Order: sequence, then C-alpha cells, then structure tokens
Amino acid sequence: MVTWDAFTAAGPAFAASVRAAFEADRHALLATLRRDGAPRISGVEPVFHASDLWLFVMPGSVKSADLRHDPRCALHSATSERRCGRHNPAGTAGATGIAGTARMAADDAKISGRAVAVTDRAAAAGFLKVLRDRATLPPGPGPELLRLDIAEAATVRATERGAVVRSWRAGGTLRVRRRA
Repeated sequence: MVTWDAFTAAGPAFAASVRAAFEADRHALLATLRRDGAPRISGVEPVFHASDLWLFVMPGSVKSADLRHDPRCALHSATSERRCGRHNPAGTAGATGIAGTARMAADDAKISGRAVAVTDRAAAAGFLKVLRDRATLPPGPGPELLRLDIAEAATVRATERGAVVRSWRAGGTLRVRRRA
C-alpha cells in the first residue's frame, strides 16, 4: 500500500484523473466491512490535503466502528447521469460544457486500501482548518480523521464504443483495457 503522494509519484497523469473524478462532486461512497463481514455503503466527502487523501467520520458512527474493526475499505466517486454523455440522449451540456459529448465529463473512479487514523496533531489541526473553511462543523469533539493508504485504483471512461478501464495496483504498472 502507498500514500496518495506515492501513488501520484508512480503515475502522475493517472493520479490526476482519479483526483479529478473525486473532485467533480463533493460526495463519494465508502464501502466498509461490518463486524460480521457483510459490506456496508456510506456517504462520505473525501478531501485531498497535504499530499494525502483524507476522510473524516463522526465519532461513534457505523463507519467509524467498521473501520476500527477492519480498516479495509473502497472509495467510489459520485456517479450520475448528468456526468455521462453516453447515457444522456438529449445531449445537454455536462461538466465539460460541451453539448452532445458522448463521453463522461470526468472518469468514474475507485480506490481501495486501508483507512489509517491520523495521530499527528499538527497534521490534524491543519486538516480541521480546511474542514472548517469548507463547512460548519457541529459542536463537540470533532470528526475522526483518517487518511487512505492505497492498494489499487481504477477509472472508467464511457465512450461511444464502450468504455476504457484503467487500473493500477501498488507495486504494479498501469493497465488499460477497452470494453465494447
């Protein structure tokens, strides 16, 4: 597993497309494992900050309990028809601003790895400032702060002829597959 910074160093262009997919919409889906091994999907707002991919969860939440029990998780960028020209027969402008484009405005991205608790107080303080600048945090102890160590990442881009799937695993190289 690698940090976001190491992932970016291994493939800057691919990392940029993964990041763009997550930044195209503030919301993402986080898959965690319950204590009984069953999967759970929860909404989350990942943030890129200080060379890491950060997550924040409310203390005592089911996400928090899942990640404390088993830190393995998967993060999926928001997907919607408004971003995908291929599934938008009206041809209205998407995030690209170009009417009738027959491709996704941003790639659909997935990252899997492990959520790691942030214990560095200075790093946590810097990230909390970023969160406070983005939105009002509720009173109380504040969120649990995590960064994501990456085991693998993938993007999917819809095209007129199908899809282009790019995938990467820690220690490996970028693979590109075309699907009809």
